[in-house]
Amino acid sequence: MQDTQYKNINTQIRVQETKLLTREDYEKMLRADDLQAALDILKNTEYHFDDEEVLKTKNFDQFLMARLQELYQDLYAITPESEVVQIFTLRYSYHNAKVLLKQRFKDLDLEHLLIPIGKYSLSTLRNLVKTGQSDILNPIMIEAVQEAISDYETYGRIEAVDVFMDTYYYKHVRAITDRLNNPTISKIADAMIDLDNLSTVIRSMNQNKSRSFLHTVLSSSGSISKHAVIEAADQGSTTAINQLYLSQPYASQLDNVLADSKKEMNPMLLDKVIDEIVHDLMKEGTYQAFGPMPVMAYMFAIEKEVTNIRLILVGKDNQIAEETIRERMRPIYGS
Repeated sequence: MQDTQYKNINTQIRVQETKLLTREDYEKMLRADDLQAALDILKNTEYHFDDEEVLKTKNFDQFLMARLQELYQDLYAITPESEVVQIFTLRYSYHNAKVLLKQRFKDLDLEHLLIPIGKYSLSTLRNLVKTGQSDILNPIMIEAVQEAISDYETYGRIEAVDVFMDTYYYKHVRAITDRLNNPTISKIADAMIDLDNLSTVIRSMNQNKSRSFLHTVLSSSGSISKHAVIEAADQGSTTAINQLYLSQPYASQLDNVLADSKKEMNPMLLDKVIDEIVHDLMKEGTYQAFGPMPVMAYMFAIEKEVTNIRLILVGKDNQIAEETIRERMRPIYGS
């Protein structure tokens, strides 16, 4: 695919970017006295909802996911390479596969957890989980579901569903980025996978998980060997970062987390820094006139926008201090 084929869509993306929430919008929501006041501000944006119903149900995700679904449908329709969009929507497909597998194994009603976002329809995923076969889905996802079914039938481990879906998800992302063969996207994928492995290691160490557990849950699809991560983690979180991650281009940001945490890695703070690192990588390609990077950056921006809106609304509903909410917010587009 020639990068010049993105010229028209990138012009459309510039228009869509003007509809993203601004820092002023966020400031107004953060300063709002309560949930009702925050919703009143949000009603003046591209998010549509019945505020009386939202105040009653507190179901923020219903209208937030509806907004995402609409945007991704539009992007699939206009993006020359659908796999560019799929880099972001795949996690919803794998989430849905998790839900459907757990429904099958435990005979539970988990329909309310399904998210109708992604290249693959819910009916297609249902058929895969029911039969273990598909003529439509990517072989990587088919293998993931087959492995999860086989494991449950052999060992009865419901928790293995999450492990299989998460590891195959990154394997699927890597296959897509390899086919796209875009250096910037590949670099972003490396950072996302490597840093997610780091986050998983830190959480696992805090919970005293075994080496065998780490071998199971870490992805092999990044640029840093998972075996090297596990070996370094055996010496403590500080050593793991010094040996493997502080040689990366984003080392200074991780170093700040380490210093702020008094030599202990704080998983929640780390996750926020990971988003900031990816945000900075996205900014490198935001203003490219050609190629898929403006689309990538826009998708990242809208995902973080939804995260921030949810954070503010939940915070206002639970009367969490403004400063606490502000500290937890993810990167804002244009900042």
